[in-house]
Amino acid sequence: MRKTDAKNEQEFKKLRNRAEKSLRKRSADLGKSPVKDVQKLVQELRVHQIELEMQNEELRKAQVELAESRDRYFDLYDFAPIGYFTLDEKSLIVEANLAGADLLGFERASLIRKGFSQFVAAGSQDAFYSHRKRALETGTKQVSELELKRKNARSFYAQLQSVAVEGNEGNAVQLRTALVDITERKRAEVALFEAHSQLERRIVERTADLLASNAQLQEEIEERKRVEGELQRSEGELHLLSSRLLTIQEDERKGIALDLHDTIAQNLSAIRMFLEAKISTMAGTPPPGVSLESIYAMLGDCIAELRRIIDHLRPSILDDLGVIVAVNRYCAEFQERNHNIRVERRITALENDIPKTYKIVIYRILQEALNNVSKHSQAKTVKVFLRKKAGRIELGIADDGSGFDVDHTRSQGLGQGIGLSSMKERARLSGGSISIQSRMGGGTAVIVSWNG
Repeated sequence: MRKTDAKNEQEFKKLRNRAEKSLRKRSADLGKSPVKDVQKLVQELRVHQIELEMQNEELRKAQVELAESRDRYFDLYDFAPIGYFTLDEKSLIVEANLAGADLLGFERASLIRKGFSQFVAAGSQDAFYSHRKRALETGTKQVSELELKRKNARSFYAQLQSVAVEGNEGNAVQLRTALVDITERKRAEVALFEAHSQLERRIVERTADLLASNAQLQEEIEERKRVEGELQRSEGELHLLSSRLLTIQEDERKGIALDLHDTIAQNLSAIRMFLEAKISTMAGTPPPGVSLESIYAMLGDCIAELRRIIDHLRPSILDDLGVIVAVNRYCAEFQERNHNIRVERRITALENDIPKTYKIVIYRILQEALNNVSKHSQAKTVKVFLRKKAGRIELGIADDGSGFDVDHTRSQGLGQGIGLSSMKERARLSGGSISIQSRMGGGTAVIVSWNG
């Protein structure tokens, strides 16, 4: 800036020398001119002098304003918060402000004519070269982020914004470069990158753990499904074995009943008939202590008990006459044995409506249910129905007795609870469903149904 002031002063001196030379020449010519012309010329010179004085005053004011503006520019340039550098085509530092010198750690005067590239870290040299080349060739602002070195060799990161301009001589190109310290931002970016990388690693690790847990859980699910499948197969096999066991049990009872009926019962019946005929034809008195009538009565009791056992094992009427007749007969016999309980029957199903596999189940459940009524209910009336409704076979036994707590009785597993379990098991194994409803003082209802 001082060079400009010296240049202006030299120009002013040259101009003054030329004016004084011209004035001496005019003074020589003036001595040869007439007086009138001299007076006129003096008048013009005075006017011209006043004009020059006015112009000089305006010029002085302009110079003062220019100096003030220049001082403000110097203040703004020198004390700007970011670094400013002016570089020539060879990247030599032409000018630098205080902030720029402070960033590099040097006195401002010692930076002048030093190559800016010596402050660029080795890893950023190529980037600086490309940055400078683009700025000079394109004439547009270029922005780059580089690693720079301070005087103490400590590095820092900076953002360079450069634009090419004409130099003070008008025939050279310079770079005006703004320098901003971005070290903290870079550190934050590095920390953010590291945190992001760490988070990514944790996500990958967590995902791997979750995948492993999921795989283990899937294996456990598959194992559980396999176990459940085996359990279901086992239950199916158990169901089949139970059904076969009941069938075998019923077949065994049927065989025993047939044997008793065809042999012992027939023989006892024949003996009784023979005794009856003999007693009617015999004369005289029987031997002492022996009464044919008593023998006859004992045989009658024996035959009746034998028939009761046969009916309990396997009622022959079920095979001979069917389930409808068997149910009606059992209800009548129950009425005879329990005179204080009235049995109301409503049998609307036909024999052909009931599949063969259901018949013995219906009979056994009826037996068990009426047996519970006789032993526990203290009922006065029991209603029995057997019907076909909406494509299903339904058996129902309902009494007006004292009732009971179904859950409590089932949990005890004694007495009536055993009968309930037996009925439920028979219904389940035969493919039916059973409903047992009861409340204290409100009677009990047992309803069993099967698909027709």
